[in-house]
Amino acid sequence: MKKLVFPILLSGFPLLGFAQSAPATAKSALISGDSAKSGVVAPTVTFSLEANPVNNSLRVRTNAKGPMSLEINDTDGRPVFTKSLSATGAPMTVPLGKLSGGTYVVRCTVADKVYMRRMTLGQ
Repeated sequence: MKKLVFPILLSGFPLLGFAQSAPATAKSALISGDSAKSGVVAPTVTFSLEANPVNNSLRVRTNAKGPMSLEINDTDGRPVFTKSLSATGAPMTVPLGKLSGGTYVVRCTVADKVYMRRMTLGQ
């Protein structure tokens, strides 16, 4: 059985080399010469938490403008706090209410992007 399998495997190696040397037919969709010449640059959205660990309120900073949703999840992934805001590009202060101390994950959705940061409350 071993004598039969080994020659069959060896006969397939030349075919593998041929398959890898075939020319690519698809064009690159990420960056094209036209978009590089036009000077169009996609805006970079940033998101950060200030003063981590936090006590009673959370300061959120983003350079985006428009609707923003903020969700704070506990360590099990359950949302314990949600808030809809209007991002203006300036830092925002969000009161945390009666959340107990511990580690949380802050999930922010702004400008069709999702950002996640770890936050420690009450140290």
